[in-house]
Amino acid sequence: MITIVIPFMVLAGLGLLISVTFHVFALVGRVPLGGNVFMAMNFGIFAIWLPAAFVFQRIGRDPSGRPSWKQALAGCPRWMRYAMFGLLGYAFLNFLLCTAAGTAPHHSAGDPVSPGSLRLFSGHWMAFYGIGFAILFSVVRDRSLLAAANCPSGHPVNPSASFCPACGVPLVRTKADISKPG
Repeated sequence: MITIVIPFMVLAGLGLLISVTFHVFALVGRVPLGGNVFMAMNFGIFAIWLPAAFVFQRIGRDPSGRPSWKQALAGCPRWMRYAMFGLLGYAFLNFLLCTAAGTAPHHSAGDPVSPGSLRLFSGHWMAFYGIGFAILFSVVRDRSLLAAANCPSGHPVNPSASFCPACGVPLVRTKADISKPG
């Protein structure tokens, strides 16, 4: 499974670097060479979000079965978790600032991209590529997050489940299983 995840993680990392570069250009009022191919960055998000969402569904549950960013990012270093949430907050703030400034996401084929539109889009790209990278990095760094779990009777269970769905046996978890250091 990790051999499938690594190329998508690299793609997410490249998408993050490109989006940061485009965003810096847009902040100074310029559009980089190749800026007109920016729509490809929108489609790239879907390419990395499909595997990232699959991984999140597999590992991103707390012991009660609820979605948990803490569990999904258990393999990430602390600074990366903070950076991911910082990018998410920045994307929201950037959206508000661009909206207040009247930057509308308008672009049609053949028209040059405006720095304002590029700023609006690249702010979102940074968040999506960054979050996707963090989720995928988490499982590459801590491969045990993807390990199959079994109940004491041998039935396969979700690693974050509290009870076996087949036989109902409570699953005993150690504190290390529930919250992994990162």
